[in-house]
Amino acid sequence: MCPQVVDPQPKAPSAPALVSVDGRSYPLRSAEVRAQAEGGLAFTTLVQEFENPHDEPLEVIYSMPLPADGAVLGYLIRMSDRVIRGEIETREKASEKYMQAIFEGRTAGLLEQDRADTFQQRLGNLPARTNARIEIEVLHPLAFLLGIEDRGPVWEYRFPTVVGVRYEGAPGRVKDADRLDVNRGGGGEIPTRVALELQIADATAAATAAITSPSHELRSMSGADTTRVHLADGARLDRDLVIQWPAGTSEVGVRVVEGAGLKGDEGRYALLTVTPPAVPAAIYHRDVTVLIDASGSMDGAPLIAAKRVVSDLLQSLLEGDRFEVLAFANDVERLTPCLTSATPDAIRDCLRRLDKLHADGCTEMQKAVLEAMSSLRPNSQRQVVLVSDGYIGFEEEIVNSIAAGLPAGVRMHMVGVGAAPNRTLSAGIARAGRGVELFANDESTAMEASRRLLVATVRPVLTDLTIGGTAVVGHAPARPRDIFAGKPLVLAVELRPEGGTLVVGGRLAGKRETWGWRMEVGSEATTKSPLPLGALYGRERIADFESAVVKSGEELEEMIERIALRHRIVSRRTSLVAMAEEPSVDPRAPRRRERLAVELPYGVSAETVGLGGSPGAIRFRSMGTQHVSLDDLDMTFREAAAPFTAIESLNVVWLDAATVVIEFTSPHDGFVLPTADVAFERPFEKSTRLTVDGKNSSPNGPHPAGVIIRLALRVDGDLSWSAGDDSSVSWTVNVKSKQLFGRASQTAYSIVLRTPPPKPEGA
Repeated sequence: MCPQVVDPQPKAPSAPALVSVDGRSYPLRSAEVRAQAEGGLAFTTLVQEFENPHDEPLEVIYSMPLPADGAVLGYLIRMSDRVIRGEIETREKASEKYMQAIFEGRTAGLLEQDRADTFQQRLGNLPARTNARIEIEVLHPLAFLLGIEDRGPVWEYRFPTVVGVRYEGAPGRVKDADRLDVNRGGGGEIPTRVALELQIADATAAATAAITSPSHELRSMSGADTTRVHLADGARLDRDLVIQWPAGTSEVGVRVVEGAGLKGDEGRYALLTVTPPAVPAAIYHRDVTVLIDASGSMDGAPLIAAKRVVSDLLQSLLEGDRFEVLAFANDVERLTPCLTSATPDAIRDCLRRLDKLHADGCTEMQKAVLEAMSSLRPNSQRQVVLVSDGYIGFEEEIVNSIAAGLPAGVRMHMVGVGAAPNRTLSAGIARAGRGVELFANDESTAMEASRRLLVATVRPVLTDLTIGGTAVVGHAPARPRDIFAGKPLVLAVELRPEGGTLVVGGRLAGKRETWGWRMEVGSEATTKSPLPLGALYGRERIADFESAVVKSGEELEEMIERIALRHRIVSRRTSLVAMAEEPSVDPRAPRRRERLAVELPYGVSAETVGLGGSPGAIRFRSMGTQHVSLDDLDMTFREAAAPFTAIESLNVVWLDAATVVIEFTSPHDGFVLPTADVAFERPFEKSTRLTVDGKNSSPNGPHPAGVIIRLALRVDGDLSWSAGDDSSVSWTVNVKSKQLFGRASQTAYSIVLRTPPPKPEGA
């Protein structure tokens, strides 16, 4: 009979904390971003090196970011001369396979998505005093930024290095809060540094002086065909890597580049680039509603950048425009009484109120978003602009309300501020609101963001874009945004194998005329990309469903799972799991589990996000053990002859019909496993005896605090053990332990089995 292995998801602390990190024992030794960029796309490999500094096997749990608009399509573990490749599976199956491998002593890795830009990586059974390299492959689009003043348009490469903090509201509002909450290293103690090697194949990047970064100092070197970009020095994992270079002048019209899917995906795909056919035919009068985040995480540099964006936007308003500004934290504060005509006096008065705004409180964004969505004025263009770092955990709640409640003629844009904005929120809002996503790293880049925002709110060229024809199976985004002067739109399209017609249409802004373009698609591609465009198409389709842009008769989770499996990519319903075929460690050996503390995003104050002013003494918070007070146990346990140290099981595994293995964390230094029989007891039932199976148990000890150990027990046929019942196994050992209850010779233990599995058939 196969063991029944249940994944004991590691428990995060009840609230994240600012902790002290000992740099000599931090398992993530280094990180490197290796990327190639060409034709509006980037293929990036994130290389991480982990080290086990302990004398026991180690499992590492690491919360990490990846591009929100990227397709995660590869996962690889390199350990000595072994290469372990990841496979895409449903989330549940991947987790089961990972736990099975860990239980059997095999090295394994698991990459799971919690948000579009937030992932949890688990690397288990890393042998003592050894290293492993993890390689994660991502295909993601570059951002095309409008030219401003005398600067032409630019390509922007953006790769995140730290997950942002998240406000979660009342208990239960964010169902996976335990996975999002992570400890933060205090005082810049996280020792890991990131390196970059970016190869740019666009000819316009040949002049290295034109390659810039608002986030890091760069070094560039031009070659015959590519330009190589590196960071001047290793950088902390506390902000997005952002690199920009000239994009050149796009030709007017439509460009189609075809590509295939990953292995196993036989579809035919293309990237469709639509460039504005003309300058705007009209300048719209605008009704602009601005929402500015004034919560605690915005304190300091983020709020300064946000104020600059809002100030520049207000000063761009023209006669005939109207505006309103709402600030939000715990509640919504109006900086204007209502939708107000953009007179010089009204703008000056609002700017004075804006200048006095300070950051404090929680990020209650929903009320402000709902208040901003109101009716249209005839012959005007209603624009809603949200300026925030996006540090919330209920992104789906916000995005869904926009998709459901935003009137058809309204556009909603988001400016993400700070060094590491929440792109799950910003990308989702831009998609649901058919607007633009912009970033302001600091006050200097805020000016550029506000000027690009001006173009997006005043000068659309093509609206109500449609893509169709006999060659088209589908396209994503399903609801394309408007096309602005100087800013092309890129869509992913699935084509029929036999080809047909491809038709693009739209309405010329400010005119009654329509615009159209048509081409014949043959059975063979004329221009082909070596990149797996099918993976990007799949990611874009999933983003449509996650943003509630597309509605389906199928259950949402089932649809996302089906799309992700077809295109072989990670999603919230699919994961990448890599497992060694043979054991790397003795499965009975005590092992460690550590969840890594991560950097606090650059510019974010620990105090204003509730982490306290100084690091605590904890280096790594225990992930799996919950000490249960004696009052939580049944009366039969509390009336035992000796006081018990209560321990909660991490994992319960049936090896066969008569042998059960209980995994738990050693509660203190010097802990010893029993060698004789142990008592098994359920409340109000007669106790029975279980035999210790030394062959499948960990060594008796003594064990240090915090290691995960196994106790294997042989059970008889009369044992009644049902799913969901609270039960207990208990024993007394004779050891010298002055730490516990003042007893020098005898210590009693009770393992609390909170949710044991049902007995296997035939047990």
